[in-house]
Amino acid sequence: MKKLITLTSLSIFVINGCVDSSSVDDTESILLALLNEDEAVGVDGFDSDGDMDLDHDVGLETEGVARTFSDTLSFGDGYRVRFGRQLINRERTVEFETGEDTAIGLVTHTVNGEFIATVIDTNQDEIDSLSFSKEFTTMLTRKVRFVKVDDPSDPDGYRWKIDALTPLVGGSGDKVALVDLSYYSLTDSLELNELLYSFSSDDLGDLYIDRESLPVFTSFSRVVAYVSVTNNGPEFTTDNTGVGEWVFVNYGRSSQQRGRRHLRDSGLFFDQVMNDNIHSGGMRVHGPGPGQVQGVFRTFIETVDLATMFVSDGGYNTNVWSIPYRVERP
Repeated sequence: MKKLITLTSLSIFVINGCVDSSSVDDTESILLALLNEDEAVGVDGFDSDGDMDLDHDVGLETEGVARTFSDTLSFGDGYRVRFGRQLINRERTVEFETGEDTAIGLVTHTVNGEFIATVIDTNQDEIDSLSFSKEFTTMLTRKVRFVKVDDPSDPDGYRWKIDALTPLVGGSGDKVALVDLSYYSLTDSLELNELLYSFSSDDLGDLYIDRESLPVFTSFSRVVAYVSVTNNGPEFTTDNTGVGEWVFVNYGRSSQQRGRRHLRDSGLFFDQVMNDNIHSGGMRVHGPGPGQVQGVFRTFIETVDLATMFVSDGGYNTNVWSIPYRVERP
């Protein structure tokens, strides 16, 4: 049985459906409540509530330690770029396929907002001629699997829970795309250690991640991320590397509790070959929060073509993967 439900802000609207009984309505109301309550799902943290430095942390537990192992990126002769998003409207639709003991929810987020690019000179003043904003629309989808489990404490003898979810994937345009994502641990001497997690675009849409076995990172440990991308061009470049897109790891829970790391394809630091479409960068994992032993957060891995970043009428082309993760203290 399928049923489509659309949520805008905090209101719920039934768009269409073939509802045979009140029990189906009750079940889907329970499933929606589970979605609303689960901190692993959703799109909070995708927006930055305005322009921000390429690398930044806001409201996360960092212990005051340096988090990146690369230089502060500058452009041209003495200016740098800040960018971010201001979300204006978010709409979520959920299409359920409900069985006796299992249900699948196809969740689609449509996000509208303003992309903001700001260029700052050495005096920390904005360069109006190079700064701009543009409207954007991004669509992101994932599947969520629900299962019925025995619960003697419940009057019905059972309850529903979220069993697994696929990564949230989507973006805008068809110019750039994420292909592979890998995380490696680092030694104390900042050398590559073991592979922690890897994801590929070939199986991402049907890759169910167990809700109780999310990727786990140890707080304040050092990791490096490698992301492979494609760019269909034409490529807009800003320097002699010839790179036509940037890649970022966004992480956190909300615009007030988030961070971002710029991965590079410059042939320096962890990046072995310049402009080979493999972007990399090291970072130190944040903590779960003061007084917390562990916590669940979300990543938004994205690639953005540089015409989006630097040209006011250069379109808006991005590709995004969102994968939840858990941070635990050692």
